[in-house]
Amino acid sequence: MPIDQVFNNQYYKKSNWIYLLIPFSFVFYGINILRNYLYRNGLLKSIKVEVPVLIIGNITLGGTGKTPLALNLISQFLNEGLNPALISRGYGGSAKDITEVLESTNVRIAGDEALLVKTKSKIPVFVGKDRASVAKILLKKYPKTSIIISDDGLQHHRLARDYEVIVVDSQRKFGNGFIFPAGPLRESRSRLNLVDAIVYKGTSNNPKFYQMKYITKHFKNLITSKKIIFEGIQEKKIVAITAIGNPESFFSTLEGYNLEFKKVIYNDHYLFNKNDFIKYADYNIVMTEKDAIKCKKFATNNFWVLPLETKVDERLFRNILKKVM
Repeated sequence: MPIDQVFNNQYYKKSNWIYLLIPFSFVFYGINILRNYLYRNGLLKSIKVEVPVLIIGNITLGGTGKTPLALNLISQFLNEGLNPALISRGYGGSAKDITEVLESTNVRIAGDEALLVKTKSKIPVFVGKDRASVAKILLKKYPKTSIIISDDGLQHHRLARDYEVIVVDSQRKFGNGFIFPAGPLRESRSRLNLVDAIVYKGTSNNPKFYQMKYITKHFKNLITSKKIIFEGIQEKKIVAITAIGNPESFFSTLEGYNLEFKKVIYNDHYLFNKNDFIKYADYNIVMTEKDAIKCKKFATNNFWVLPLETKVDERLFRNILKKVM
């Protein structure tokens, strides 16, 4: 099992040995407290750009649904006649300098999430470590940009923000409640009280939270774009292969359609190569959109992607417009 999944499994169940890491969690927490203090008191400076900045982030390690939420909001901004753009760290990519992501950009340079957003939305997408500098360069090239969305930028305080969203997985929530590395938390749960909106992926009875749900209708062939219903995929044995932060979310979706399949898990953002699939030539290979974007150059006719439609409480978008536009 990949090392990040080993730790993830421990974070979301009772584990005695994880307590050995608590001293390191105090160090990590102390560093975060100091950094936040320096920014809050102006000793470290946040940079404000000319357009509103919307942060979509989380306080836990692993996938919670930030990119699907970003894509949903991008679509709504476009429908309103606005010009959104997205910036990202470019996790999983090798770009050392600030880089514009094009549909032709190699995923090994851009990272899977940034390339997926570019491919699906067609808006300007830039990646780079320093999000403030990335935003400035983006605006220089695309001065008509109305709003910048920063994917996974909650802890990057150098870029000033106008609206913050935290995404929470309603199934996993906050795991054992410990700060990294003893637990999955990037920072204290008190951070939830400081943001503009909390989005729950799944169901929540709390009226203060906005709900986000995934809708899946079919599989789509990665080569031919043919669509088939779920029963049709069972003509062959199925292997579900994924390299995302929360693979069980993907697997549970498949299980919800009574599919029988073999599970194969790689580290989050792992960059696939064709040799990873040689042994599955006689299978139907199913994967997420984020994983599929890394396989287009060598995929064969047995590669199938599970497209997502994201339904988000419409109050969220209206609240964003009211505050920042």
